[in-house]
Amino acid sequence: MTTFGEINEPSSRTAWEDWDEVLFTENYIDLRLEKEVEVPKQIDTLIILEGKYLFDCVRAHNELELVNASPEVNLRLFKTKKLNNYVCMIRDYNLILSSEIVEMLKKYINVSTDVIGVLTKPLVEYQVSELVTHDYVIRSLSASKPTRDLDKTFPHLEQPNIISGVSAGVLCWREVNDKPAMVVVCYIEHPEEVQIQELNNLLEKFKVIPHVEKTHRDNLLNSNLYI
Repeated sequence: MTTFGEINEPSSRTAWEDWDEVLFTENYIDLRLEKEVEVPKQIDTLIILEGKYLFDCVRAHNELELVNASPEVNLRLFKTKKLNNYVCMIRDYNLILSSEIVEMLKKYINVSTDVIGVLTKPLVEYQVSELVTHDYVIRSLSASKPTRDLDKTFPHLEQPNIISGVSAGVLCWREVNDKPAMVVVCYIEHPEEVQIQELNNLLEKFKVIPHVEKTHRDNLLNSNLYI
């Protein structure tokens, strides 16, 4: 019997291997997309949107056509109606499954000319020496090969700040394959109260949402609006 906070380490390598097998079994999910649909030969831009803020920004509009989904990780894959762009929306997923999710999307990632990830994080997680006086801060990380002109550049994410999850995995995969990719990170304090014009403009450019003056996001009084 153990007490709270006590750590009992196994005494042999066999025990460690047994533990690894149990942990793998508990976390393993055979992820797959619901439908067997043909992957296009070429996608102009694949946009990955992570978090409830972005989900709420997009869900009220009909600019997207549903292509596929993976309910186990709250993932939906869309095609924009006006451009040859695809949009992957994901929220409230287990970060441990990030690699499996990237693997599931790899065919779409590989045929995309550009990949752009957008994710939101709590403002309190933004680590910087000076005082933050704004309701939100936007930063970016890019692969060595730059994406095409976005009409807007965002400051580089400073150390020691890091990103994790699907967008981070996709960025790494594109870097390894010498393909362009970028992740835009938005640190936000009160997502239920703020309209982030820069993100709206980005989504509008790729025809994910209509003109920003017409956008509307439900005012969800919910403090847990982050992945």
